[in-house]
Formats: sequence, structure tokens, C-alpha cells
Amino acid sequence: MRWLWLSLLLATGMAQESAPALSEAEVTRLLAAARSEVLLEMSVFDDRAVAEGYRVAVGERGARGYILTRGDTAEIGASYLPWASILSGTGARLLAYTRGDYVVVDRQVAVIRETRMGLPVYRLEENPGRVAALVRQFVDAYRVARPYSVEGLVRRSAQKYVR
Repeated sequence: MRWLWLSLLLATGMAQESAPALSEAEVTRLLAAARSEVLLEMSVFDDRAVAEGYRVAVGERGARGYILTRGDTAEIGASYLPWASILSGTGARLLAYTRGDYVVVDRQVAVIRETRMGLPVYRLEENPGRVAALVRQFVDAYRVARPYSVEGLVRRSAQKYVR
């Protein structure tokens, strides 16, 4: 019985390792090709490849975009959230914490971002069960997150110059 359990653990680990890795250009192209929606959850929305793909999908192709990020990182200098939130068809919400950095495209495929040695590494996930689990996680979190609006950022920035 132990042998069967160990075999299953090893097989699961190897299955995760064998998931295809993507370059930044491939990530951008995959996101840009979205037909209906992009679900994006990141602790800090600071990834240029993801931001460019999101811009094309939502801003040019007309897909719906939904963003979840942490409230304390929403407006840091590296965050793309303020400009992404003004794209027509985008809904952005803030959480106290996120449960991963990933993007789901058309509820079919997911790109999972990990950091190794300080650099982003992208993994493609095409397993329907795992993608569906990410979608459920996203929808549940989006439902309870607080809405984000760039208008608050504009007001706070303008107040610096009015005084």
C-alpha cells in the first residue's frame, strides 16, 4: 500500500513539473487571444507580459476583464492596476490577500506565475479540473472583494498639488 501511495505522490509531482513553461511573449499572445474574458489574480499586478496581453484582450478585442489584487499593493509605482481599471469592460476589486498569481483565459486555460530566483516563471495549465478550481476560487474571492476605482487615486494625487 505504501508503494502505491508513494507512486501516486511521485506521479502527481511529475505531472506538475511536466506542465509546459511559457516565455513572456507566449504569455502575452495567449492573453491577447482571449475571446470572452480574462480573470486575473495577482498579489501585485506588476507583470508587463500579463499587462500587455490584458490590454490587447480587453482594450482592443473587447473581452471582459476581471482583476483581483491586494489592497496594499494596488497603487504602488509598479502596479498596472490603475491604468488597467480604466479600460472599458474591466472590473477591479481589492482583497486583503491573494491565493496565487494566475490568469484564466476564457475559462479554458490558465497561466500560473511563480517566482524562481527573483524572476517570473510561467506555467501553462490546461487540465480542466484544475482550471475549473481556479475559476471557482476567483469567483468566490471576487464576490467578497471591495471594488476599486481609479478616481480615488486621481483625487489623492490632485490634493498633493492643491495645497
